[in-house]
Amino acid sequence: MNLKKWFRSIFVTMKPAEKTSQGAPLRNFAPLVDESLSRKVDAVYSAVKLISEGVAVLPLEFQWFNKAKNCYEPYTDDPLFGALKIAPNSRVTSFDFWRAAVQQMLLLGNAYILPVRNEVGSVVELLLCSPGSVAHDAIAGTYVVNDVVYKIHETYTANQIIHLRNIGVDGGLTGLSTIQAAAKALGISVLADDYIAKSLSDGGLIRGFVSGSGGGGLPTMGVANAKQTADVTDRIERELGEGKQILSMPADMKFQALALSPADAKVLENKQMSVHAIARFFRVHPDLLYAGTNNTYKSSEIPNVMFLHQTLAPLLTQIELELLVKLVPRELWSRVRMHFDREAMYLTDLSTEILYIKGTLDAGVYTVNDWRRKKGLPGVPDGDAPLVSANLKTLKNIVQGDSTCTPQG
Repeated sequence: MNLKKWFRSIFVTMKPAEKTSQGAPLRNFAPLVDESLSRKVDAVYSAVKLISEGVAVLPLEFQWFNKAKNCYEPYTDDPLFGALKIAPNSRVTSFDFWRAAVQQMLLLGNAYILPVRNEVGSVVELLLCSPGSVAHDAIAGTYVVNDVVYKIHETYTANQIIHLRNIGVDGGLTGLSTIQAAAKALGISVLADDYIAKSLSDGGLIRGFVSGSGGGGLPTMGVANAKQTADVTDRIERELGEGKQILSMPADMKFQALALSPADAKVLENKQMSVHAIARFFRVHPDLLYAGTNNTYKSSEIPNVMFLHQTLAPLLTQIELELLVKLVPRELWSRVRMHFDREAMYLTDLSTEILYIKGTLDAGVYTVNDWRRKKGLPGVPDGDAPLVSANLKTLKNIVQGDSTCTPQG
């Protein structure tokens, strides 16, 4: 796909306005929606910010498998470790880098990352290509990069560039922007926002019309009376704009306020409905977009768990596998891995964290020194020995009456 076709693809093509049975055109209420316009919709901004920062806040490490300890450990000797966890390049930190990459996936459908290697082939930098600078030919499997920011004008093969894709329809070769999929819901939301802004821009003035029936010194309704009615209308509108509270009307004239039309009321109602539609497209619970009501701490816990498992987990796995396949030779796939520290997602308030730490210590999953190292604290003597609750014993201990594993009184 060339650059012109790619740029055109991020826009939504709207159908021509339909007509009624009388031939009068109906209003095509859904405006043209693109990536720039969509970010002005509050629900889209909130969803994209929530997902992208949810990924960026998790530490990403390059790890290798230590056979002696039978576990994975950070591979700090490789330059890729610092590029993934701290600073992918000299311009941005890892947080800004992964936040921008996920934002491109959601809003544009694809994010392209170029690895920069040193003379021995080690990855020392990662460059996130600017939006619109990559033309992907899915059939040939090539990527033509023309990035003026990083001054890169080269053609790459599929194994030379990291390609993060949103959901697509061509077997996973290219991604489709969530904005394109949610075009109708976004159009309704943009229209509602514009209507509210227009209503508030004039100070929320009352709309209506002035009418008269003659008498009271006014001529009979006609050309002259219509002119006087127009003059009165202009005066009322001016005085309302000046903030005047009490207005005078000539005899036998009255002001009839216009109520909100059913069509306008429906637009405002759809504004709330569109938030739920956008939440479905981005796989985010509406409560996380502040669309819920009467939330309690317990009721907020379920949306957070759903967000971790249904929204973030697939993204994290996708990024980990793409980095592993594109940055590590095939023969090393069983010995190294790219790993987001998912535990950071589960640690919320201090009370919950204490219960989690205690549970891992009681089950022997972590040692005391393991947790102290996670907290940046020095180890303590005998802190590397796993602890198991004395209230639990194996069947063998019970049959043999092992006195070393007696329950605590």
